Formats: sequence, C-alpha cells, structure tokens
Amino acid sequence: MKRPPSYRKPLSLDTETIDAAPTPPSKVEVIRTLGQGRAARAQLVRATMADGTTIQCVEKVFAPGLLTRTLYRFSFQAPFGYQKNRDAILASFYRRRVAAAVLAASDIQCPTSLPFPPSPPAVAQPLYVRYDTTARAWVLAAQWIQGRGIVPAPADTTRIGRMLQTVTTRGQSASVPQSEIRDLVTLMGEIESTLQKCGLYGSGWQVAPRAMVSTANLLRLDNQYVVIDLESGIPAILVPSYIFRGLRRGTAPPFDDLDADQLTRWIDSSAPLLTFRIGCDAVSQLRRDAEKLIHHSTAWKEAELSLFRRPWNWLHGRRRNAYRAECVRRWKQDNLIDSQTHAQLSTKSWKATTWFKAAVIWLAGLLPSSMGRFASRLMGRYDTRAKFARCIQDSEYRSASYQAYVSRRYARWIDQGRIGPQTSRNVVGSAVHTVLAAITPPKLHRLLVDSRSRIDALTVCVLLLFSRRYQSWFGRRQIESTITRWVDAKRITLQQAAKLQNDLCGEEVGVYTRGFGLHLALKALAPVMLPAKVGGIAAFAGTGNPWFLVPLVFTPVLRTICTIGSTWVNRQQRIAHGEALMVCWIPTLGTGAFLLQMFASR
Repeated sequence: MKRPPSYRKPLSLDTETIDAAPTPPSKVEVIRTLGQGRAARAQLVRATMADGTTIQCVEKVFAPGLLTRTLYRFSFQAPFGYQKNRDAILASFYRRRVAAAVLAASDIQCPTSLPFPPSPPAVAQPLYVRYDTTARAWVLAAQWIQGRGIVPAPADTTRIGRMLQTVTTRGQSASVPQSEIRDLVTLMGEIESTLQKCGLYGSGWQVAPRAMVSTANLLRLDNQYVVIDLESGIPAILVPSYIFRGLRRGTAPPFDDLDADQLTRWIDSSAPLLTFRIGCDAVSQLRRDAEKLIHHSTAWKEAELSLFRRPWNWLHGRRRNAYRAECVRRWKQDNLIDSQTHAQLSTKSWKATTWFKAAVIWLAGLLPSSMGRFASRLMGRYDTRAKFARCIQDSEYRSASYQAYVSRRYARWIDQGRIGPQTSRNVVGSAVHTVLAAITPPKLHRLLVDSRSRIDALTVCVLLLFSRRYQSWFGRRQIESTITRWVDAKRITLQQAAKLQNDLCGEEVGVYTRGFGLHLALKALAPVMLPAKVGGIAAFAGTGNPWFLVPLVFTPVLRTICTIGSTWVNRQQRIAHGEALMVCWIPTLGTGAFLLQMFASR
C-alpha cells in the first residue's frame, strides 16, 4: 500500500545530532557586495572561524524586498522562510550538500566544447549559517566561485543565408560551432532531470531552462559549470509543470519542495552505483545529509500556516504545535520577548493568560514594520513596558528617548543615501522621511528632499538635452563602463575589450554615442511616467477612453523624435540611422537603438 505523503521513516540519527547547526564564524568582515537578488544580497566576506582560521566566502543575506515578502506571505501566510525560519536555512544548507553529492555521482558531463577534459557539474559547497542581528535575517555562506557567466556568441552574419541554403540544399550547409548558451541550456536540462529523479524538485526549479533567470545560477569555472544558487526567491509559479506537480502532491504553490520518500528510495536503489563513483564514506555522508535535509524541510513546512499546503493536516495536533513553537522561537530570535516570557510560552500547556499574551503578540506582529515590532516588544518584554511607562511619566526621559530614536533613524537614512549629513531634524521632516523611506527607493527619496540633488539632477538633464558634447561623453562613459564590467566578470577577454574600445573611434560612433546618451536621458522621466502609465491603464479600464493610454507611448514617441532629429542634424555627413529608426519606437528595447546602429555600422 502506498504510504501517505506525511509518512517519514524513523531517523537513524539522534535528535541532538540531527538538529545541530554548523558552527558559525567568530568574526565576519564584509569586503564588498557582489549583487542583489529578489530574496538575498550576496556579499564577499572574510570569516574568522572558531579555530582561528580565516576564509573568504560568499554570504547570502536573506533580506528580501517588500514585493518578495508580500508574495511569500500571501502564498504561505508566514514570514519569508530563509529570512526568519531556522529550519528553512538549515534545509538550504543540507540541500546543497545532497545536490552536490548527487551531481558528483551522476553521469552528466559538462560540454565537451570546453578546452579541458569533461567533468560533472558541481555545487558551491555550503560552509555555515548564522543569524545577522543587524539585518534581522538568516545568512547562508558558501564557497566563493571565481567563475564567469555566459560569453555572448559572435555575431553570425551568415545565419539567414545558411537557413536559405538549408532549405534549398536539404541540410547540406556547413555546420557552425554551438554557442555557450546552447551548451548551458542543454546541461541545465540534464541537471534538472537528475535532481527531479531523486526528489529534489525545488532544486530542479532553480536550474530549469524554462525559468526566467536560471542561467545566472551557474558559473563556468575552467572545465566545469558550478551551480551557485539553489534557494528560490519566489514560488515556482512560472512553469506549469511545477504548478501541476505541486497540486498533485498537495504542496501548492511549490517552493523548494522535497519528496522525502523519493529521495530515500533513490539513495537506497542507487547505493551500489553511488559507492562505485564517490566512495563508501561519501555515500554514508550523503545518507546523513539526506536525513538532516528531510528533518529540517519537514519542520520548516509544518511550522508555516500555509492554508494551501495540505490544509487537511491542520487538524493534526503536531502541525499546530510546530507552528506555535516556531512563533515562540522567532519572537525570541528577534528579541521581541524576554527570557521570562519565553519560558512561559515554551511550556506545553498554556493557561488562559498565556494564550492571551501569545495572541496579542501575534496580532501586534501583523502591524507594518517597526510599529509591529514595538507593539510586540511592549507585550513580550518587561523592560520595554518599564521604559514605556517611564516615557509617559518622565518628560525629560521621554525627550531624551525620542532624540535618541530620531538620531538612529537619521543615521540609517544617511547610510542608505536617502538624505544628506546636513539635513535638518524636526518632527515634520522626520515624518516625511519615514513615509518616503517606506514607499520610495533611496535615489528618489534623496531627489525629493535634497535641493542640492535636485539642482545636480536638473543640470545633468539640461546638459543631456542641449549639450552635444555632454551627450557624447555620457553615452561613451556608459559603454566603456559596461565593457569594464564584462572584463571583470570574465565575459570577454582583454583583447576583445581592446577591440571594442577601438571600435568606439570614428565620427559616426560619436554621433551614435550622443544619440545613446540622449535616449538614456529620457529614462529620467521614469519616476513620472510609471505612475502615469499605471493610472492611465486604470482610467482606460474604467472609462474605455483610449486617450488615457497616451502615457504608454509618450517615451517611445520622444525617443523617435530624438532619433529623427539626429538623422536630420547629421544628414550632411551621410551617417546611417536606418536601424536606429526601425528600433527606437519599440517600448523599453528602443533605448538600445543606437547600440544596434553602431553594431550594424561597425
């Protein structure tokens, strides 16, 4: 008889061993930020371990933005798992170790087009997890892979001719080398299939060729590709097969899901082959890692409300107890409750007063941002209640506390670049900055409140609109900085970079860089045009008047006018603008019209 999905084999490891976390470092020094994704910020750090050794590694700080947090909370009625849930971050740790062993034992080989002997793909090994009290988020550290992304294929100017030749000569055209992206997509499909066979469906989603940005999750390092990211930022709702699988298993919407029974069966059935390929010790370690992965994944999923994930299991007391225990642990982790309240809430049987206190803390947490944290602390911490009472009774203490609070807020806004160091501090200004910090990005916030920033921005806009010399310099600088980033990311060689720099010479290139700079200047209208577009669509939906859709074409029309103007001004030099005129009217893509023109001309 088929076992129910919630069935789990007894763990062969004791509870203390399986629940133990990898030892975090004693000191972490941030070197630089590598990138920012939907769910995490990647930073290169120098970590000093407990034994005194120092390593360089990459930390993923899971502090997602408002949109990602909102989507996760809507899907699972819980805070973002990797940010707040200890079992979730430990599941990601052991998932990487299991996936690394699975791929090492597979028969997948990286593309033979690499100038090295083929080898199986690898996974960036996890090193430790820790909780960052400043970011109020969990952190996963992994190997620093100094690889590179995809190198764009050279321009294929004979593609159409070959297609016609293929049609007329029935496939007798000369073959061309396959591009890196095709090799990578083929490899990703093989990795996805292998991970799905052993039950790691969530990991398969991270390397699925049909996912939007999954190619960025692999880096090329010498003779192999390395998977550097196996943690999702959003549920797997963009590929229908994952949605249907989640519905069949009762885990909709799917998010880094694991089929524990399938993983266990796969390890048991593949034991002889695994032993032959990676050795007995590695297989034993794989079994231990798999048991820990199953334990933490199950604990993570059961501790979330998740009304869409097997709702019939909510009648089971185990799941309710898991949710309650996770709430108490998270409150203690975020310093929302003191030791006395934690001990009171950690008991198995709650009194009526305990239920009331827990309910108030839980409801207070629904309030947005710092307001919710303060309300929770007020109920869960004696020292917070004492300070609050003193603030009400003692005017001097109230004034000093308020000034300290304002100073902390202003220091954070200055660090984020939202305001300048000389910004005056008053009640009205503090309220305005608080609202803007919640709804605007740092650059727009600075532009709205800082007169110096507005003057600088206006000066740049005027120069971009009327100074041909500045337009040319601005466009050239953007292109040169992009070339530098490509070299740093190892996407192109120094010789290719030098050739691109040489291609920037010539009178027609100066015209094209000026046009490119002018097109980029139009993007400064985005803060104004985006609300106008959204409002126009809403007004059109309500009234049916097509004039409300004019903001959708306003920027493309301006871009077309600028391109026609460049064509007219440079008509005496007979500088080609045909390709730019064909592309400039296309929304979003039209910004690169002069880049296409430059490529076509050079």
